[in-house]
Amino acid sequence: MTDKTARGRGAEFGFYKKPLDVGLHMFENVRSIFGCQPKINLEENEGTHMPVTAKQRRIYEFIRRYVESNHEPPTIAEIGRQFEMRSPASVHAVLLALEREGLIKRIPNVSRGIQIVEPRDGNDDDDHEIPLLGTVAAGEPIEAILGDDVVSVPKDMHGRGRTFALRVRGDSMIEENIQDGDIIIVVSQKTAENGQMVVARIDENYATVKKFYREPDFIRLEPANPQFKTIFIKTPERIQIQGVVRGLIRKYAA
Repeated sequence: MTDKTARGRGAEFGFYKKPLDVGLHMFENVRSIFGCQPKINLEENEGTHMPVTAKQRRIYEFIRRYVESNHEPPTIAEIGRQFEMRSPASVHAVLLALEREGLIKRIPNVSRGIQIVEPRDGNDDDDHEIPLLGTVAAGEPIEAILGDDVVSVPKDMHGRGRTFALRVRGDSMIEENIQDGDIIIVVSQKTAENGQMVVARIDENYATVKKFYREPDFIRLEPANPQFKTIFIKTPERIQIQGVVRGLIRKYAA
């Protein structure tokens, strides 16, 4: 390690205030971070056994009518008032059951983070659409860019958790074969093992894709390009893992 590198790392370790490689205030106004799940049309299965309780069905129908009337989903508090459910945890439990049955999708940390899942025509195939949420930094800081597009990915790219996609801006992970403009497939989870490639949010405002390492006294976010500096974070509360990178999609020019 050269003196210049040592001084740079020492400064980051001791006085780190903003990440050197960040660029997206994520997940505050997104519409979906979920992969596709089996879907059940309650209206078309009127006479058959339904895997939801009567109360869960009433709440589901309330959400549908609310969305149709207001062009946005209800909040947890509004659902609770409608059905006289005093505990937000009770509402969350119902929404979890509806989500497991593929009837809705939920967006973490969003006030009106509920989306009705529309039935798909035709037979299931090998490819599934997942939301392309926007852009994540793998280089110098960039302006926040959010989107609501979708991309089609093979079924085996879906993890057990919610799956979403992000477009990469920058080349700090080029030695991991992630290039500027690639689309990474991310499985949403809050923890990671050493050496896993993660999307991490720092200081609630910025996000980056890096290799994750938990050291005894700090967390290290390692780029895969010698031209970029390692990010050291001494306070674990400053970082939130948003997901682990599962794969990537690259489109070549014709």
